Amino acid sequence: MTDFLFFLSEINVVNFVLLFVRISAMMVFVPFFSSQTIFPTVKAAIALFVTIILFPLLPPPDFALSSQSVLLAVISEAAFGFAVGVAIQLVFVGFQFAADQIAFAMSFSMATAMDPQSEATSTVITQFFYLFAILLFLAFDGHHLILAFAARSLESVPLGGFLIAENFLLYTIKAFGWSFVLGITVAFPVVALSLLSDIAFGMIMKTVPSFNLLVVGMPARIFLALLVLTVTMGTTAFIFKRELYKAINALGALFI
Repeated sequence: MTDFLFFLSEINVVNFVLLFVRISAMMVFVPFFSSQTIFPTVKAAIALFVTIILFPLLPPPDFALSSQSVLLAVISEAAFGFAVGVAIQLVFVGFQFAADQIAFAMSFSMATAMDPQSEATSTVITQFFYLFAILLFLAFDGHHLILAFAARSLESVPLGGFLIAENFLLYTIKAFGWSFVLGITVAFPVVALSLLSDIAFGMIMKTVPSFNLLVVGMPARIFLALLVLTVTMGTTAFIFKRELYKAINALGALFI
């Protein structure tokens, strides 16, 4: 009974709450865990389960236990989860940007549907790319790497001690720019082929005025784009894996 009461001491309770806030914030902002299709009760249960597992790894807090300090520590842990989520989400943003460019090249910009992940309308190609990225994220053990990162961060980033430093802001700015480069890189084969097909169909229309572009050209353009997407799917998966590991390694260099 004495050991149990010691376990429920004020320090241990504060440690447990702060760790639960850190894991919960990562569940809210990190892709796949932040999916709207996962019920909030399931997310809370996963966060609680991970907190119980990681609790023995916690060092003692290095701040005075007061209402103000605990509140600031909770805000710090929420900011930590937000920072991790932004760094990983930028990889998905690059792929969504590529999907938007591909949809425009395929004339699928008007083919929109409700996205259950973000509860917003997006193109069919964008939804396909996002679901494909989520499957790659799971296939490359991205969810395990995020949980392992959370466990390793307990030593280098003590509970309540996270601050958004200048190096993280610089990394975020560079990552934003690189996400656009990533999107252009992934979308370039389809966009380039669509441009070449437009040039070819334009030359055919000048040579054969009776050529119906809407009847022949549009289906051929879509077919060529889908063919290029199928051929380059393996390369796209390799690029996603490289960028995902690069983002996780960058988090390790910044926070661990």
